[in-house]
Amino acid sequence: MQFIDFKKEHFTHDEETNAYFIEIPKDEVDFGDIKVQEKKEDGTFAAANPELIDESTRITIRMETPADIRVSF
Repeated sequence: MQFIDFKKEHFTHDEETNAYFIEIPKDEVDFGDIKVQEKKEDGTFAAANPELIDESTRITIRMETPADIRVSF
């Protein structure tokens, strides 16, 4: 399994919904299932429950507040 780490600074703020999101091209995650984990203060990762929007060319990860995350695929 491979992963990509994102810092909270990578998130874009959507002023209409007051949420934060990251878009990942599908070709970067091999068109497979993904798992999102949030980095905790002690450096470990715990399951996160973001909204995932799966489109034909990209996956959007939407969260209420930005966080350091790991996307595994």
